[in-house]
Amino acid sequence: MQMKAILKNSRARGATITTVDVPKVGDMDMLIRVKAFALCKSDVDVYEWTPLVERANYDLPFIMGHEFAGEVVEIGRLVTGIAVGDRVAGETHIPCGTCYTCRTGNRHICTNNMGVLGRNVDGCFAQYIRMPEISVVKLPDNLTYEQGALLEPFATAMHALQKANPAGRNIAILGTGTIGLMAVELASFLGATQIIALDIADEKLAQSKQRGATTIVNGLKEDFVAVARQRTGGTGLDAIVDFTGSERVINQAVEALRAAGTLVQVGMVEKPLTFQNYMYGVVYKELNITGIFGRQMFETWEMLFNILRTGRINTESYIGKRMQFEQMDEAVTVFNSVVGRIVFPMDEA
Repeated sequence: MQMKAILKNSRARGATITTVDVPKVGDMDMLIRVKAFALCKSDVDVYEWTPLVERANYDLPFIMGHEFAGEVVEIGRLVTGIAVGDRVAGETHIPCGTCYTCRTGNRHICTNNMGVLGRNVDGCFAQYIRMPEISVVKLPDNLTYEQGALLEPFATAMHALQKANPAGRNIAILGTGTIGLMAVELASFLGATQIIALDIADEKLAQSKQRGATTIVNGLKEDFVAVARQRTGGTGLDAIVDFTGSERVINQAVEALRAAGTLVQVGMVEKPLTFQNYMYGVVYKELNITGIFGRQMFETWEMLFNILRTGRINTESYIGKRMQFEQMDEAVTVFNSVVGRIVFPMDEA
């Protein structure tokens, strides 16, 4: 049996729509018919084959993609928690489950050759995907497949906020792409006192305001550090989540944080990073600087599901555009102009 898939098969710009064999299921795996998938900035980077992707030295070819939802059509003989017919989404990371990191509560950053969908493991830009049970979650009943394809980025935003601890605090979200917008709305849901949203696109900032930002800052027109200090009586922000990966913005974050504040780094930093005021801005202020890579398995997912089951967050509103399987080249071209995720329904693929 064969299926259509979007294959990355050269260390250059582009991807190929082709036909490949449907993957075979092992004892602890399941086969999922992909009902919808979404395009992430990191997928665009793979398509473009950026220097950061090149340095990762992935083996080619592989099927792209990591944000999806679908229906289980086959299970391995040792799968116990998932049944044929279940509606599911996938965790991007596939941990070994036995290394020190996995055994101490950090399976999402497994250090023993962790599998990553759409990188060193075939991804979801296909009609079917094979997944191990450890990396599959059941969809909440109130979500469609297309909304389910947004769970992975939603959970990334959730993990960043777990580190930022927004309840009752003054925070900033730097970069309001799709995951940044999700972080703004989740931070509001979780009780942040003030939420400053920073971007250079007025349309995205307007969306941030609608989703709970108390202050919006266009970084090309306003001084973010001055705004942060003014809004906090000169103290500085309790926590900042950076989705930009920009050296300039990260240095502004250091200045805008209060003493002992927290910087959560999510955006990809593609070159060596220089702190302009490291001793006074970081060391003497005792800043807490941390990163995230994906989602905690599965504390982040469960917290997110508790929130989404309330129905108070409109997941449908994060679908910025629907496109067809064969339109991947066009989707990459328009990606930066779309507010929200580009989602690909697969019923007719």
